[in-house]
Amino acid sequence: MLGISLYSSLLASIHNFTTTSPSFYLNHKNFPKILAKKDNQDKNLQLTQSLEAIEAMENSELKVMLLNDVALSYAKINKIDQGMAILAQSLSIAQNLEDIVSQITTLGKIAINYHKIGKTQPGLKILNETIEKIDTIEDRALQGQLLLNIAFKYAEIGREKKSQTLFAQSQTLIKEASQPLPAYPFLATGTNLKLGLTGNVQSFRDTTAAVGINVNLYKQWTREDIAVDGSLFLNFDSSRSVNNYRPNSLIFSTYRRHFDDQWSFFTNVFNSTNQDLFASKNDDEDLTIISNLLIGAGLNLWRGKSPREFLDFQVGIGPRYQYDFIDFEERRNEIEPTLGILLLGRNFSVGTTKLTQTFAIIPALDDLNNYTITSDTNLSIPIGDQWFLSNRVFMRYRNEVIYENNPQLEFLFTTGVDYAF
Repeated sequence: MLGISLYSSLLASIHNFTTTSPSFYLNHKNFPKILAKKDNQDKNLQLTQSLEAIEAMENSELKVMLLNDVALSYAKINKIDQGMAILAQSLSIAQNLEDIVSQITTLGKIAINYHKIGKTQPGLKILNETIEKIDTIEDRALQGQLLLNIAFKYAEIGREKKSQTLFAQSQTLIKEASQPLPAYPFLATGTNLKLGLTGNVQSFRDTTAAVGINVNLYKQWTREDIAVDGSLFLNFDSSRSVNNYRPNSLIFSTYRRHFDDQWSFFTNVFNSTNQDLFASKNDDEDLTIISNLLIGAGLNLWRGKSPREFLDFQVGIGPRYQYDFIDFEERRNEIEPTLGILLLGRNFSVGTTKLTQTFAIIPALDDLNNYTITSDTNLSIPIGDQWFLSNRVFMRYRNEVIYENNPQLEFLFTTGVDYAF
């Protein structure tokens, strides 16, 4: 009897629930919205906790991937602003990844994620900037492969015309890279420019210091190339009695016209103004100017993967102008013929390190006792994407003494940081 009674009561309850008056549904019609809101709150809490854990990670490709996932998850619960902010954070990390392949591929994924959350224009901007990065890559096979990757990204966004253009370019690059290049004529390259900031301080009886910029330029055509190295400094010397500060500069450039893969015609231009490395004396308002033009023939002794990686033996002749104004007295103001014997090397590869060497013996043809021997060694060590630690060792022996108390040997070591465009 008890069992029958309980069963009857359950039936009655079900009957009462199913026969509830319409006012019940009117009062509880927001149940689905309430449940959805609670679900979003739970997801938001979960995403917040996940984001905190991800932000504690070191910057890496994995961190970028996780941030992308969180950004899309925020967008799914209509938190578009949070998603955009996280994608911006992901973009900042991706742009500073050292590996160029990881950098390009992650940037492409970020661009697609912007498109997925309804922000196509920022995504297209990222893809355009990524193409500019790819254009700077010297490895044509890798350049073609990465362009193909970006071509697929444009297709995902719906830019079919741009995708097809990049696809064609990528196939051309990949095909060219698979074919052996002729030894000569050379393959023309884009302009390579480096700008750097450097400085040095020395203190003993006197204090000297210098701060300035370094310029390094190289451009290769099919049968000729040009290289320019220059430094512009502001120099301080506590021993100067009139003016402790003064500007100085040092510029060396070489132009080569190649007859084949070994022999070339060259023109070298050298200029030094108020440069400590070449000045006879640099107190007060002393002034030293040296300008040398050499024209001659060069023989290639070694060449790397590109024409700008070389070691040449050069012999040439040309005029040299020297001016010395020391202790308010003109000591020299003359032009003389010179013979130049040079060993000129750029971008020796030692692993990822680059070595640039200049060795020159330059006597005056009208007075062989007036000669200089110069050695200039530059070591460039990569420390990040487009950043290099630059070290320089310079030695110069000058047989002729313009100022009676001068030593004949000059030595200098400097270190600094360069940024490559």
